Amino acid sequence: MVIGCSGLSTIAVPENLLAEEDELRIHYFYEDANAAKGPNGQTHVAWWSEEVHMSDADREVLQATMLHNVRDETGRQRADAMGLTRFPIMVLVNDKEIVLKTDDLDDVIDFLKKNRHGS
Repeated sequence: MVIGCSGLSTIAVPENLLAEEDELRIHYFYEDANAAKGPNGQTHVAWWSEEVHMSDADREVLQATMLHNVRDETGRQRADAMGLTRFPIMVLVNDKEIVLKTDDLDDVIDFLKKNRHGS
């Protein structure tokens, strides 16, 4: 599943989840089956986030960043704030909006390659 730029700007992304100006940030959300369910019975959503550079358009580099897993209780709230309902999903944001939503790492790599500065 890939969702490109079109139609994504209607989602107001909380400022603390956006990237710095002229940068990109990738957020990865997935349901953690090993964690206890929340009070309303929802599966715990784990989340990690990392700044991404256009030069990181490489599978090994992106997979290595996935080691920085953020295991806190805000994953579900962050996912809800971005309008996410299906997991796992990767969300790429710039300093203003969501630019890509996908469940395929290759789509992220393709996006980075196509959008390198100076290309």
